[in-house]
Amino acid sequence: MKQKREWNLLLAALMLGVVLVPLVSAMNDTNPTPPGWVGEFDEWAGQKDMSAYNPIVTPVAVRKMDEKTAKAYPGVTIISPDTRFPPGNDIVDSQKSSMKAARLNFISPAGKTGTVKAAAAIPLVAPEYGYFDWYWTQDTTVTQTIVIHNYGTTAASGQVTFVSIEDGYGASAAFTNLAPGANCSVSIPFPVVASQSSVGIKPMGFFITVNPGTVTWSGQLSLNGIEKYNNDASHLPDPDGGDNLETSDLYHFPFSEGYAIISEAATAADNTNSPYDTASRLNDYVGTKMNYSTTTTYLLYAASDLYIVNDNYRGVCDEFSTMDVTFSRSLGIPSRFLGITWIDENGVAQGHAILENRMAGAWVHSDPTWKSFNNPQVYEMANNTHMSLTKYTDADDSRYTTDPSGDGLLRYEDMIAEPFGELPAYN
Repeated sequence: MKQKREWNLLLAALMLGVVLVPLVSAMNDTNPTPPGWVGEFDEWAGQKDMSAYNPIVTPVAVRKMDEKTAKAYPGVTIISPDTRFPPGNDIVDSQKSSMKAARLNFISPAGKTGTVKAAAAIPLVAPEYGYFDWYWTQDTTVTQTIVIHNYGTTAASGQVTFVSIEDGYGASAAFTNLAPGANCSVSIPFPVVASQSSVGIKPMGFFITVNPGTVTWSGQLSLNGIEKYNNDASHLPDPDGGDNLETSDLYHFPFSEGYAIISEAATAADNTNSPYDTASRLNDYVGTKMNYSTTTTYLLYAASDLYIVNDNYRGVCDEFSTMDVTFSRSLGIPSRFLGITWIDENGVAQGHAILENRMAGAWVHSDPTWKSFNNPQVYEMANNTHMSLTKYTDADDSRYTTDPSGDGLLRYEDMIAEPFGELPAYN
């Protein structure tokens, strides 16, 4: 329970002989009251399972690219399901990787340049390294750049074909007259076709073909691609100009510290094909993965996604909602974090944290702590009244200077509050 620490409440409790358990960060000289919004209610609403009242989610079927559809995309090739992509023996170079592309270094074939004897006098062409655009936005083109080396003794011409293994299609780019012992860079434009694909994990691979048609190298990359929704005006735009998609001191998903977060989100929502289905899946995943913990730290502060992950997915409702927001945003679903207060049937002021996902031109309610999705009336069903909501955004751990910054624990004064009041959908 979060106790309001106004002094009149404390004195009243002492007069009645009630013993209040002091909360470490709350009762000291520098922080005499709970942080921000936390001081506006008497207790947290707690955890519930209200999933039985959720609308039924009907997944949108995923279609695979076929030969007819592929003709609309020049350079696209349908890949036979019998094609094999063994592990490519590559190593991710994290120092040279970014949100734009990850660098992978490949282990070269045995022997030195010019000494490998290829069968039937076909030059052995294999990759040295590549920059792979791993964060795919639907209905855009991503560029995969691969540096190849001719380990044979004669010049080689052919093509490199990059493949989305799960989706069963690839795109190719040619190379010509690659001299023995020489390198060349091949850039492959690969279209991410939303209607023939799905959001989630995308195993990546490629193969190298030397004329007249001999495959000299093929493999699956050790790093998966991740497909996300497109946020342009014709797809899934954020009505607040990107505010509900951005990273902050609560939500981290750049490559250097958050690839694991994006990958976890993509795994949880893998093979979903509508924002509604994706958001519903993430709501269920977070509600199941998180452990409700009423330790002082989580009662008083909003922890960042990285802090939560490193602390074994513990927290109260604002940590549940933080994880759902960061997962949703990382997959391209505009999402906003909301604090909600109400009066319960006993007249007690309770606080809770939820989120809303943007889709089809509307905001959709999501509460992973209660395992409730698209059911904003669930709080009225629980005999509460006067549901009042506030959006918290632009989290900056250095905004409130009295509290330490950079520790992954934020006060609500570290965020900008936008009161929404008693929205009709919730009351």
